Amino acid sequence: MMPRLIPHLRTPRWSGWFGGLAAEQRGNTFVIVSAALIPMLALIGGGIDMGRAYLTQTRLQQACDAGVLAARKELGSAIIADGTVPSIAATVGNRFFNVNFQDGAYGSESRSFAMTLGSDYTINGTASAIVPTTIMRLFGSLQVPVSVKCSAQFNYANTDIMMVLDVTGSMNSVNSGDTKSRIAVLRDVVRNFHKTVETNKAEGVRVRYGFVPYSTNVNVGFLLKSGWMVNRAQYEGRRAIQPGPWYSPNGTWRYESLWQDVSSLKGSSGETLYKGGSISVPMNGTPSSPSNAKMTFSGCIEERATYIIDDYSNVDLSRARDLDIDAVPASSNPDTQWRPMLREMSWLRAQVNYWFVNSYWSPSPVDSTTDYIQASAYGFAACPERARKLAEMNATEVSNYVNALTADGNTYHDIGMIWGGRLLSPTGLFASENADVDGRTTMRHLIFLTDGETAPLDLSYSSYGVEPLAQRRWKPGSKYTLTQTVENRFTFACNEVKNRNITVWVIGFGTNMTSMLRNCAGSGRWFQADNASELTKAFGTIAAAIGDLRIVE
Repeated sequence: MMPRLIPHLRTPRWSGWFGGLAAEQRGNTFVIVSAALIPMLALIGGGIDMGRAYLTQTRLQQACDAGVLAARKELGSAIIADGTVPSIAATVGNRFFNVNFQDGAYGSESRSFAMTLGSDYTINGTASAIVPTTIMRLFGSLQVPVSVKCSAQFNYANTDIMMVLDVTGSMNSVNSGDTKSRIAVLRDVVRNFHKTVETNKAEGVRVRYGFVPYSTNVNVGFLLKSGWMVNRAQYEGRRAIQPGPWYSPNGTWRYESLWQDVSSLKGSSGETLYKGGSISVPMNGTPSSPSNAKMTFSGCIEERATYIIDDYSNVDLSRARDLDIDAVPASSNPDTQWRPMLREMSWLRAQVNYWFVNSYWSPSPVDSTTDYIQASAYGFAACPERARKLAEMNATEVSNYVNALTADGNTYHDIGMIWGGRLLSPTGLFASENADVDGRTTMRHLIFLTDGETAPLDLSYSSYGVEPLAQRRWKPGSKYTLTQTVENRFTFACNEVKNRNITVWVIGFGTNMTSMLRNCAGSGRWFQADNASELTKAFGTIAAAIGDLRIVE
């Protein structure tokens, strides 16, 4: 066998260097590290600089969010004026941005922040900064620009808002620095508040509004079912006593508490709304020749049964039915029902006569040939504009309603709070109408506005009758004065309202806030507004708090 030939390959000269290198392993590490140093440096430098840029961007986003949130909250109802971002809102927004991202933060430069107002009153913001590089500038990259966008808006949940508004006579006054009366200012502010809320609610969200104007009384009668009203009621009236043989040759009037059938004022059934109307009672003319007087129901009511309370920490609601804001009347129990207020039927016996010469009250009957004062004839029986149950309302409906408000009567805070709670409660008289809908929670708010301290008048025919004569909740010589009685019942009613998971807001307009009013609202939910500007700001703050102020993703 011939031997196989194996070709001989000549080794190149440079193979000796690599061979030596392969043989000398200590040099390998140096070469590899040297070769990888530059890309490693770029990688590490890029990570450091990009980390700084990422941190800057994160903090810039937080500052942007804080700025637009603060600006949107500050807007309140100011957006109604001209549809642009007011300077005060821009100032607040910039201040919050600056606090959260100071000039030069994280080594950045050229910081900027700008806000615009969207057509849906969303505040839109843009923020930017430049982050100078450190290691990356060795590779020609000198800076990293960062920018963010942010938006803030209100997103109202289903919301019920009950406005309990003081419409006493003092609301005709003008506050220092204003050009309009308090009630005229109130009309403007309520309209703007409604527009603010409606503008910012999302599609499909239900926002309802209700109103309870109050003074000496409240006008709620036409909202009630006939079965919730009595068939007979007592009034401080008078009846003619025919001439006697010697002591009253021309007859006399007997002033006393009289029972009167009022069933004709009811609707066709207990479930129908109270119809109202008038009844005729022989209280005019002379004692020897009395004539009928028309007693007209205007919508105000007398409260249901109660008692003179000495201990407001231990109230018996089975007796103080006026303070039970949820109890539904029983058609078989008159104590649980309300009574129609008949203003022409109330005479102020033995306190004063036509010449204001008497100085005492007489719960007992009094015979007299003199005409004592009739409450309505002398302005002692104020009955405000009709209250409104909760309902969705457009701008025209709200405007028409507040324009009809007039100012008259004395300040009885308790009756306003009681009926504001009744019309708003989800568990009371109108539970079927006030319940949550579509499985979505309803937020409930009661806004209580007054321009004065408690000021009842014993001459007044109030929701508890002529109080020194009827003596249902107070009488002369009671443990508490009439003013203290009204305030104690207001406080009790306010607590009952809050126990229904209702947020109460209280505004003192042109008056100092008393501890009673402040305690009712609680910290952060009461306002003292001395003029129109401050009242506008208070309602704007409430609108912002009612809405769900949030960042738009």
